[in-house]
Amino acid sequence: MLTIDDPTVCEEFEQEENKAPLPKKILDDFRTVYTSRTFGAPKKESLGRPILCDFGEARIGAPHSGLIQHKPYRAPEVMLDMPWSYGADIWNLGAMVCL
Repeated sequence: MLTIDDPTVCEEFEQEENKAPLPKKILDDFRTVYTSRTFGAPKKESLGRPILCDFGEARIGAPHSGLIQHKPYRAPEVMLDMPWSYGADIWNLGAMVCL
């Protein structure tokens, strides 16, 4: 994730969401899944420093299964429907650093 130094980049996104909110699915008292909205890419000079974020789906312990991560950055073991662990996060971090 990259920070955005120019806050005006988000104005159109906010206006569209206020005008026509996207669907969401409430899974339980703690989790809600939101539909993604296309977000226009900010100008390169308005991008800030990379930050680590979105720990809402963090899992600790034994290997897990199932889909995680955004499709273009998905770890091979996740795409192959194999058990995954923290290595999938390392793959994801590497994919982001290489951008």
